[in-house]
Amino acid sequence: MNPSQLDISQFTLHRYPITTDPNLQAWDAADEYVLNTLTEAPYADALSKGPLVIFNDTFGALACALAPWHPILISDSFLSQEATRRNFDSNELPEDKVVMQDSLSALPANPSIVIIKLPKTLALLEYQLFQLKAVVTPDTLIIAAAKAKDIHTSTLNLFDSILGETTTSLAKKKARLIFCQPAPRAEKKNPYPTIWKLENTNYQISNHA
Repeated sequence: MNPSQLDISQFTLHRYPITTDPNLQAWDAADEYVLNTLTEAPYADALSKGPLVIFNDTFGALACALAPWHPILISDSFLSQEATRRNFDSNELPEDKVVMQDSLSALPANPSIVIIKLPKTLALLEYQLFQLKAVVTPDTLIIAAAKAKDIHTSTLNLFDSILGETTTSLAKKKARLIFCQPAPRAEKKNPYPTIWKLENTNYQISNHA
């Protein structure tokens, strides 16, 4: 497979838990938009240059399409990871083609491409961007994707303030992409984890995002 064949329709993809509602697919227009963009320069050339990291791939659609490049999938959701395993199996993709890890695991250094499906909470996105700040380089290509209505000024400001210059694409099928160019930024304190001490004990509670 090569980047010109990143067509999500060639895969058999299901949500997990399984649903019989034909309107509920295991991928969305944002996934398609990302994959179409990856067939173009400079993304197509970067696919084979270093680690490929995917955040928040809900049902593993992106991981399946990008399996030849051994993506590293970041998710804390059991349902997401199980859906990915099942979709890999349905498409006869070896499970060793993807590495699945939680958000507390160390990210690979110097990723060539980072894909982020925007999470529902801004706090989780902030935490993930701080994680990326420690490993990306000026050559890392960062693409975030979501429904156009879910991308707000606050979203773009978060990318810009933590990682670097941020722009957006035109909307297609009600989806939009965010492009971010990593660059030095004024040091911004990572607010995570948040830690509380339990009163009258030696125990602490930690909240990572």
